[in-house]
Amino acid sequence: MNLNDKNAELTALMEQTAGGSQNAFRQLARQLGPRMHGLAARLVGGNAAQAEDIAQEALIKLWQQAPKWQSGGSVSAFASRLVYTTAMDHHRRTHVTASLDETAMEIPEPETVTSSIAQKQTRHLLLGAMAQLPERQQQAVTLAYFHEYRAQDIASALGTTEKAVESLLVRARKSLAELLPASLSPTVH
Repeated sequence: MNLNDKNAELTALMEQTAGGSQNAFRQLARQLGPRMHGLAARLVGGNAAQAEDIAQEALIKLWQQAPKWQSGGSVSAFASRLVYTTAMDHHRRTHVTASLDETAMEIPEPETVTSSIAQKQTRHLLLGAMAQLPERQQQAVTLAYFHEYRAQDIASALGTTEKAVESLLVRARKSLAELLPASLSPTVH
């Protein structure tokens, strides 16, 4: 099944879900769930429990927002966007509410502390910078770098041309280069 057929199938399921079909939603969850979980896991640095929570919360949002969804877009990109925003919300909540007792319980090895802190800071900076990008750029970056789609597949998913996708990615990399510290900035091609 090519990407256009897959998107057409997902679109039909999304439209049925918008009409209240629980069966269509179950099928959507079966098809999109593993990819949503994979994206969530990458966004939270591999923490399986957090990834599961984020993926489930994003699926709930998919059900709730289905009636508002505009046909013609990529359902997969919409689901990825829900995962991304849910991960950002989760990140904000957990960093504000984490107690000292919880962090005191886990005393990591000294050599892993620095890399763990750096990794969390990098992820936090990247998520914050991506949140400032226009939605189309966020979608293109998510599909290209988190889902490893080719430009042709991204163009098909977003309903645009490969040239437009390349332009979105160039603008996104330039914006990220301005938003991120020099040590994290992507190389602008």
